[in-house]
Amino acid sequence: MRITLRKILSGLIFLPAIIQAQNFYYGSCYYPEQVSHEQVRRDAILMKEAGFNVARMGDFAWNEMESEPGIYTFDWLKNTVNTLAEQGIESILCTPTAAIPKWMYDKHPDIMQVTTDGQRKPYGKRRHACLNNEVYRRYSKDVATAMAKAFVGNEHIAGIQIDNELGAEEPYCYCPTCQKKFAQWLKAKYKTIETLNQAWGTTFWSQKLKHFEEVWLPRKGDNPSAFQDFQIFTSDYIIDFFKLQKDAIKELLPQVKITHNICSSGFLYQIDLYQFAKASDFLSIDNYPYTWTLENEYGNRDAQTFSPFMADLALSQIRGSGKKTFWVTEAQIGRTAGLQRNILQPGIVRLWSHQEYANGADGITYFMWRPFAAAHEHTMNGVIDIDNIPRKRYFEAQKAGKEIHSLFNQIGVIRPMAKAAVIRDFHCDWAFEDGRISGDYRYMRTLFSYYRALREQGITTDIVSSNDSFDGYSLLVVPAQAVVTPDFGKRLKRAAERGSTIIITCMSGLRNANVTSLGTIMQTDLTELCGFEVEEQHSLFAQRKTLMKMNGTTYSCGLWHDLLSLKGAQPLAYFESQYFKGKPAVTRNIYGKGTVFYIATVPEQKAVNSIVEKAIQTAGILPAAKTNCFNVALTEIRSEKTKKEYLYVLNFTDKEQTVTLNQPAKKIFENKMIDKEIKIPAMEFYLLELSK
Repeated sequence: MRITLRKILSGLIFLPAIIQAQNFYYGSCYYPEQVSHEQVRRDAILMKEAGFNVARMGDFAWNEMESEPGIYTFDWLKNTVNTLAEQGIESILCTPTAAIPKWMYDKHPDIMQVTTDGQRKPYGKRRHACLNNEVYRRYSKDVATAMAKAFVGNEHIAGIQIDNELGAEEPYCYCPTCQKKFAQWLKAKYKTIETLNQAWGTTFWSQKLKHFEEVWLPRKGDNPSAFQDFQIFTSDYIIDFFKLQKDAIKELLPQVKITHNICSSGFLYQIDLYQFAKASDFLSIDNYPYTWTLENEYGNRDAQTFSPFMADLALSQIRGSGKKTFWVTEAQIGRTAGLQRNILQPGIVRLWSHQEYANGADGITYFMWRPFAAAHEHTMNGVIDIDNIPRKRYFEAQKAGKEIHSLFNQIGVIRPMAKAAVIRDFHCDWAFEDGRISGDYRYMRTLFSYYRALREQGITTDIVSSNDSFDGYSLLVVPAQAVVTPDFGKRLKRAAERGSTIIITCMSGLRNANVTSLGTIMQTDLTELCGFEVEEQHSLFAQRKTLMKMNGTTYSCGLWHDLLSLKGAQPLAYFESQYFKGKPAVTRNIYGKGTVFYIATVPEQKAVNSIVEKAIQTAGILPAAKTNCFNVALTEIRSEKTKKEYLYVLNFTDKEQTVTLNQPAKKIFENKMIDKEIKIPAMEFYLLELSK
């Protein structure tokens, strides 16, 4: 059936709302536009036998939905949804706006992004249209509306994903439309050009502006306050593009749950995910633990040692952004396109699936069902192979699904129980982006260093915003909070007064939200909280290291050095090199009922582990269990169904490992009590019910 948008918008009939099942969504990403309908029927049977109950599809299929401007064809997609439903498989639909049809480019070449050197991007990839372009926005809204109309009343839709991996590739655009909208955005924020000039410090380098029409689009290396605003503006218009489609769909399908798949394994930093979560019903993540790490976001494609806690960090971020459960919309099933760092050993995909559930996911779809026969991602593995024969990956997914469905039936939706939290602030990452504070420093590396230290010591940990409530956390980690609001230090003070233990690292409290001086070297509330004054600050490029000594052990450190004058704080470590040898490198201060640790440099991981261990003891946090193996993940969870507490144990090693319990537990499904320790086989998981 071929329908025009005019027909869609006339005489709309609102049928019963799309419903959501009460089970765990488990399946794969599917591309029915690439196969015959008979193959869809065969695939549906194989999916059912694998234990799948959902398929995600529609992303990138714009030309199949709209082969000519305003002419829509959805029969192929409706037939697929209904065919899958015959096998008990629901569908997650995606709007196709991440990859534009060639006819759109030919008709409107000016919808393409403009690079920093003023060149329009050519056709041939994806994510290369400007999200601010009104023609592109109109087409995007119209196709989203048409898709929603086609599925009004269909009871087999589990949810809708808007676009695909917004912010991926190169998000920044320097076209005339963006320049105009940036000027409007700034006028709405600052009201007067005088206020903008003051916020940006434009007296330097003769950049003072007379009116908003003179505003330029900042690049990395330009005025840092201007570039900070440009990054906030970019995040805002990406979210606005999402809302454009979401609002259009909600008019037709008001009860459908709408999400977006955060790319880069959740380490994307060009979008403020806390703001994105407010705009969506919930966020989702594309999780590729062996392919995409936070290092990729910083341009490091070298070999990297695998840690399960990097994926834990990403999953914690998605959960923490919206304070709710989430979906893993793309879960790694095998080899990926061009960036594979490790060979996927048997059982690793199964463990990743349990790790996703342990972190609060209530839906997982593997990418993808079948490998593509051609085009950009043709080298990627699928759940089944190109010859449609189920092999190891299929049976491993089948096994994991059976286990997770069984667990979900018994304990339902779960949420990690965290007594510790690490603050992640996207404005801080943006402030470090141009390298002016410290050329080689990377914000997320420090954040992961402390998060990893907590997780390796068995501490379940949340990721929270600097604007969140700090209540309920015995231990807070504040990594490099370079950009601070006026009330930030005051709220940390209140947390310490109530008894929280706080770790604050160097490069905190340096600038206000506009990345301009606070009038002090460090925010006054933070220096009072830490019990010192800052005398000097020094940065160092990454290839050079300095030394610090703590508890008789010498550690390497570098990148940044605060020279402190103590005003009540006690030194726990000292610098051992440069002219500041003997100066405090780590301090501890009692504030109210709480304790505040400060790290005046960027130390190696072993030193971070030692500091975090001391902070855990100070906070009085006793994990449910501990292990001496850093690749065994321990996550304490609570079931919303049973109201009981559990410990998820995942052994990511090829050897049996010992887990020592700090409280009695029962191995679920076996009714077997464990008092002190448990041996967990290689590449295996256990779920233990904790005794109160």
